[in-house]
Formats: sequence, C-alpha cells, structure tokens
Amino acid sequence: MKISLKQFTSLSVLLLSILLITGCGSDEPTTEGPVTEILTFYRLVESNEFSLQVPEDWETIQNFTTAYPENTIVAFRNNIQDHDFIANINVVRNEVTEGTTSADYAIEMFDTISNQLINYKKLNEESYTLYVGANPIETFLYEFQGINDPTETTKQFIQIYGTNGTNAYVATGSYDADDSELAIDQIQQSMRTFMLK
Repeated sequence: MKISLKQFTSLSVLLLSILLITGCGSDEPTTEGPVTEILTFYRLVESNEFSLQVPEDWETIQNFTTAYPENTIVAFRNNIQDHDFIANINVVRNEVTEGTTSADYAIEMFDTISNQLINYKKLNEESYTLYVGANPIETFLYEFQGINDPTETTKQFIQIYGTNGTNAYVATGSYDADDSELAIDQIQQSMRTFMLK
C-alpha cells in the first residue's frame, strides 16, 4: 500500500498531536479535598458538624418518634409514601474516646449491628474515604439487610461512619424492597456526599 506525501504528513501531524495531548496530562488528581459540587435535584444540608446532600423534595424531620435512635441529629424522608416503610436517611452522633479512628469505630459499630439484627446479611463492605474538613480519613461504607422486629419485612441499609474528636457519626440510608429504583439511587448518592467538618 502506497501512502502519498500528503497522507504521510497528515498522519504524522495527527500522531504528534495525540502524543502531545496525552503527554500534557498527569496521573495526579487535579483537585485536593472533597468534591463539593451540588448534585442535580439535591439540596445541601449543613451544620457546624457535617454536611450532606439530600434529594431536594425529601422532607426534613427534626422531631423524632421512637422509631429513630434517641441520638439522631437530623433525618430526611422520601416524599413518596406509597407503602408502609418510607425510604429515609438519618445522622446520629455518639460520644467516643479521643483518638478513636473512623475505621475502628466503623468496625465496632458494624459488628454490633450484625449481632443485633434479625435476618442479618452483609451485602457490601467498601473501604471509603470520608472527609473531615479537607482531610481524607479512611473508614468503611457498609451495605446490609436485616430487621429489628420479626413481624416486619427486611430492610436494607447503607452506613458510613466517621469520628471527629470525641464525636462519632453514623449516616444511615434505609429502604425496603417496595421502594423505587429512584429512591434507592437517591439514598446511595446522598450517602456518598456525607462529610464531617
């Protein structure tokens, strides 16, 4: 196959351009710290302790029934209430000993939960980077299912655990099999926006 001088020149320019463009990049991340862009159709909820993005049309709950742990700071509930259980997200705060790492706290809490729930099953365990301010802290994201009451249907949970000083936080998203794929996706996306301050 013969290549004309014009084709050879065009091909050479194209290859040189590709090499230059790929050579200008870097394997290093271009940003430091957490991504703070607000997700489409979400709102940012901030306190002096944490931030979290939740679906913009979900209800904020500040007066808690006994269905919520007594150490709950805030909770959010899906606005679509078409069956008994309503998809929700909550953040709780516990006290810990100074120096407790987020990863150690996550393992301890997850071990407790796995021994307390009925029909417990771990679905996913992921090493996870949680930001405390601009500092990345290693912890875990757990997905599991189970129930507290044998008369209820099994629920699924996603939890992220973090510590900051003597405060420990658990962000939990929960849903059941009757929830829509949209609600489940919203919980999964929200959980990954949780950050401590």
